[in-house]
Amino acid sequence: MSCAPANPRFTTGLTLTLWYLVLMTLVTGGLLLAGDHLLGKRLLDKDRQLVATLLDNYQRISLDAGPDKLLHVLERDREFLLLSHYRVRFTNPTGQLLFSAGPALPPRADSQLNDGSWHQGRTLEGYRLQVALSATPRQQDLASYRQTMLQLLLPMLLISLVLVAWLTRRTLRPIRALIHHIGSLQRDGLEQPVPQTASSRTELGQLTLLFNQQMARIHRLVSGLRHALDSAAHDLRTPLTRQRLSLEQALASQDPQRWYDSLLDCAEENQRMQTQLDYLLAITAAEQGLDPARLEPCDLGALLAEVAELYELAAEDRGIVLTTELAPDLTVHGDTQALRQAFANLLDNAIKYTNAGGRVHLRARRHQGVIEVEVEDNGMGISETDLPHIFERLYRADRSRHSPGHGLGLALVKAILDGHQASIEVTSGRGTTRFYCTFSAEP
Repeated sequence: MSCAPANPRFTTGLTLTLWYLVLMTLVTGGLLLAGDHLLGKRLLDKDRQLVATLLDNYQRISLDAGPDKLLHVLERDREFLLLSHYRVRFTNPTGQLLFSAGPALPPRADSQLNDGSWHQGRTLEGYRLQVALSATPRQQDLASYRQTMLQLLLPMLLISLVLVAWLTRRTLRPIRALIHHIGSLQRDGLEQPVPQTASSRTELGQLTLLFNQQMARIHRLVSGLRHALDSAAHDLRTPLTRQRLSLEQALASQDPQRWYDSLLDCAEENQRMQTQLDYLLAITAAEQGLDPARLEPCDLGALLAEVAELYELAAEDRGIVLTTELAPDLTVHGDTQALRQAFANLLDNAIKYTNAGGRVHLRARRHQGVIEVEVEDNGMGISETDLPHIFERLYRADRSRHSPGHGLGLALVKAILDGHQASIEVTSGRGTTRFYCTFSAEP
């Protein structure tokens, strides 16, 4: 069963392009309407100014030379007024029409007429002069503006639509590659990275990079789990086989002492398996995170002194010199019990793999804002081949296979220190093996 369809249908790019088309259409239409309204208002203001200017000129003539002179000037300007789309009406105080150019004007105050023309009138010594400017030129200018904007905006809209479709396709390419890769995980395995089709400085590039890192980590975890399960199955099969053989031999005998010895052997093997499973559960619990309720300020120097005191007798029995060099005021924030277990494992390993007459040194100090802990011994050492794998579950170096153990102690140490955001490194050579741990110090 595959993780994704064999030929998935990608619609995000088409959806984004269509949404862009809708939004651009709305924005463009809004801009056209706003521009049309503003231009129409500006042209109307211009018509008002032209009508007011013409009325001012005629009023000045009437005041300077009288209504008869104004009537003469109007007759002279008739052709100009008609060509300029003006409509003029001049009446005497009794309402008699003296002059008319263009269609008749209604006797109303300053306002816009039904056909859009702007109308304005003035009373000059009892005479009434009315002037209106036709809306035809203004409407022609608006029509020309609309046509020009459509001729410009439609090609721009089409070009931008093509560019958006191309950009959307290019932007979504890493996501498509990610989808194809996820769909092929069952077929190709977890080790194949997603091609880096976007720059690592972009969000999609970062997404691809993080996905590849997570998949690489998952691949390592799955490989490690597979190796751990194989090793655990191998290590558990041996004691189970011993129990079966011991029970078969006891059942074939009529001696009650043999039955008793067989039960003791089975209990011992069960204890060994229980210890191994407890280690595995402790490592899993540490990897899942520390219990916040158990985190507290911890005096690491005092804790290390307690652990060293516990192992003094074991070191003395093996003829090993155990020395400590612990600075005061080494406070960290963590799980005291888990840290005690971690450093107990490190000291136990150091003593176990050091020959009689050797030495083990435990050192802790504050240096450049961090707390450093070292466990050093001059035992059998660790080969360069085994060094990269010693923190793996159930891994046992060739030199340590003759010693009792499960290959889980250092894996538990690593899990506990990782949970405390502490680092651990190991070096081995020239007769010295050193485990070096670094903690963030409490302020």
